[in-house]
Amino acid sequence: MATSLTCQLPIPTDPHAAFLLLSDPDYVRAVAERTGGHDVEVTVEPTDDGGATIRSHRVLPAKLPSYAKALVGETITIHETRVFGPAADDGTRDGTIEVTFGGAPAHVTGTMRLEGEGTSSVEVVMQVKASVPLVGGKVERLCADQIGASITREALVAAERVG
Repeated sequence: MATSLTCQLPIPTDPHAAFLLLSDPDYVRAVAERTGGHDVEVTVEPTDDGGATIRSHRVLPAKLPSYAKALVGETITIHETRVFGPAADDGTRDGTIEVTFGGAPAHVTGTMRLEGEGTSSVEVVMQVKASVPLVGGKVERLCADQIGASITREALVAAERVG
């Protein structure tokens, strides 16, 4: 069984400018660093339909409870891929998100929707799955909590970049 998580990422600008921000490699790098990441790598590949595939890789210190730290060690490598499709006439965009954790038996998959008038937000609906006997649910909830905190930090970076 997976743990569900729904988050809102507010971006104080219109959907077109929000998409440009979300697909800016400097912004993606700033978010990765603000969430404690180092050895950050970012690639952004525009698609022919006006969307983009945004990949980031970063290493984080494993500030985890002992049951989770035993699974990953002192650091954890996060591989994140966000894919945004083309803009609809009203500027909304749909997309997907996938996060894997190097060396950890957990992964995240979900959908994203960028929308808004004047002020945008990205709604992210994710499923966190950990395949660990006995403590899988705990690991899923821990991942969900960390993702929620990361989205909150990303919102601060977005507000600084737009404002």
